[in-house]
Amino acid sequence: MVAIEDAIAAAERERAGLNRRVEEVLARAAVTLGNDDDEYLYREPLDSHHQDLFDAEIVNGQRRLKELGSAIAHFSFVRAAMLSRFPDYKFRADDAEA
Repeated sequence: MVAIEDAIAAAERERAGLNRRVEEVLARAAVTLGNDDDEYLYREPLDSHHQDLFDAEIVNGQRRLKELGSAIAHFSFVRAAMLSRFPDYKFRADDAEA
């Protein structure tokens, strides 16, 4: 159970941190994108390159967030199965140190 709880906690910490980073990249990408309808027509090549990098980073981050969500759901299912199988189990603080 300790391993399951640790895995859930680690995945949730990673998801929270990654979610913040993806939001930051989205904000930076919005700045380089501009707000004109025809912005893409006269965008500098360097800005286009940065936009492509932001796009790749966003896609990779969102993919990993989806994977983490799935992993957390699976770990939570395993935890629920363990608790249903061993209903008398009580998490103890000294279990986490072992």
